[in-house]
Amino acid sequence: MKKPRGQILVIAALFLSVIVLLVAVLVSLILGNNYAIQKRYQQKIAFDLAEAGLDSALQRLNINPANGTETVTLEKGDFVTTISGSNNLKQVESIGYYPNATNPTTTKIVRTQVELNTDSISFRYGVQVGVGGMLMNNNSMVNGSIYSDGSIVGSSGAKITGDAYVATGMTLDHTWSVYKSDRIFAKSGTDIIDVAQSFRPTKTGKLSQISFYIKKIGNPSNQTIKIVTDNGSGTPTKTELASTTLYADRIGENYAWVNYSFPSPADLTANTWYWAIIDSTDSPSKYFSIGNDTEEGNGNGVSLYTTDCNETNPIWNEADGDFNFKIWMGGLPTTLSDVIVKNHAHANTITNTQICGDAYYQSIDNASLNFLNNPLNPPCDPLTNGTAYPDSEDPPFEALPVSDGNILDWRQDATAGTTYSDAAHCAPNADISLGPGILDCDFTPSNNITVTLTGTLWVTGNITLPENCILVLDSAYGPSSGLLMADSINFPSTYGKITVQNNVKICGSAGFDYVANECNPVDPDANPPDPHYGSYILILSTHSSETTNAISISNNSDGAIFYAGNGSAYISQNASLKEVTAKKLILENNAAVNYETGLANAIFSSGPGASWTIKKGTWQEL
Repeated sequence: MKKPRGQILVIAALFLSVIVLLVAVLVSLILGNNYAIQKRYQQKIAFDLAEAGLDSALQRLNINPANGTETVTLEKGDFVTTISGSNNLKQVESIGYYPNATNPTTTKIVRTQVELNTDSISFRYGVQVGVGGMLMNNNSMVNGSIYSDGSIVGSSGAKITGDAYVATGMTLDHTWSVYKSDRIFAKSGTDIIDVAQSFRPTKTGKLSQISFYIKKIGNPSNQTIKIVTDNGSGTPTKTELASTTLYADRIGENYAWVNYSFPSPADLTANTWYWAIIDSTDSPSKYFSIGNDTEEGNGNGVSLYTTDCNETNPIWNEADGDFNFKIWMGGLPTTLSDVIVKNHAHANTITNTQICGDAYYQSIDNASLNFLNNPLNPPCDPLTNGTAYPDSEDPPFEALPVSDGNILDWRQDATAGTTYSDAAHCAPNADISLGPGILDCDFTPSNNITVTLTGTLWVTGNITLPENCILVLDSAYGPSSGLLMADSINFPSTYGKITVQNNVKICGSAGFDYVANECNPVDPDANPPDPHYGSYILILSTHSSETTNAISISNNSDGAIFYAGNGSAYISQNASLKEVTAKKLILENNAAVNYETGLANAIFSSGPGASWTIKKGTWQEL
């Protein structure tokens, strides 16, 4: 039976309606998808513009580190960047604008913090002395605290206005220094994040210091060194005996031995296995490499690695050979004697010392103990009886703040400049600007001239700053500090000496006032901050002779930090300094060190052009 013709038309109309609807839906989906694609494209362009703004701001900072706002128009849109903040840490906000004729302008905002790519070295004491100890002659003074890894011996009127610490003496107990290969760790995408090295001391005592032959790639963050016990089966336990910070700023871009001491040293037993672990935070571009010997030789010790030593049951894998490391054990007695200490005293043995605060010791003589219990005015004001703490642990050994790795990097900074050996640069007789660069000679400028440091200056011979010479840091350094270094690689016991004669003026980036004949003053309490506060010149010697002084100073100095990590520093009568650090220190009659608090965070750049970089973990999209 045939269907009525009208019914067929109805069915056909329904089919046509369905087809039209499907086509409409499909067109709508295509248009919507195109709109979404277009929107994502606009957002991506706006984001790219914002990122371009960040790059532009970094370039601008590296030319002129000033705050401000900048608008830049590119082919596809605009970006507006705003820089704000302090001298060493700034905030950059960048807004990318993608204009659209039919839709509102698409906007993306990114923000980050940027910092100067510098070395931060902490001079926490007015005086810090290495194993050579300190000799204080009549009426010499440290206006601040002192930390010495060797004995302090004073004489009539010698005074320390802060705390006096004399650390335990130590001896090298074990070393494994055969370098054959690299062991990269703390790099994302690998299994080698945390590393461990087993060792066993030859004597019972406290672990004072550990050293690694190490370098860094990029600018990694600080890590943690842990000393833990062995589980009896050749792997580390969770029993932590001591820990300290592995300061990344002490590690250079070239291999060097870097020392780390422990605030609370571990008690170790002779011929017992222990583990030194470097507990690391991983990064794809900022990590470390430790020297490695591919053949085991450390008394059958081993090196291990894992992805995370803090897991409940970390999986430790054996690496080839042993890492390059050294350990020192403490316990040798040291002495504090014949000194006035206005605050607290900490030493193994205290003799003939007038202490106005408390005393922490293993041994004390009657003269020192009687004064502690019945102090006199002068020198103590106010008069309060001190407290004796016998059987106190010796202060821990404390590594000096500048490492061999820092020095290697500073050599590299200087190498980026020009090398001179001519008289015009080695013995200038007129005002001159120098650095970055190398003077392959003795540096002996004439009297009455000004030498301006514009970058790290490495002198391979000796340095003599004569009477009335002015040494000043280029103003572009701002709050950062610069470096003048006497460093002879081939003849360290002959060259690398520094002599500062009478009336030499040494100033940071604030410059010199020729009318007042003094360094321009810097206000630590200024608001906004003084742009030159915290700027010094580090005058460093690597001279290592036991019979001649590495640094000899006959002059007051406001803008210098003196450093002789391998030798002795001699401060002559009536000289006054801000800070000195040396393996051994001699203060002559009436010499003084007047510590300034800003030295606790001295920032060293390789020159006025130190680069600005994004601070890790601060980038965000708003």
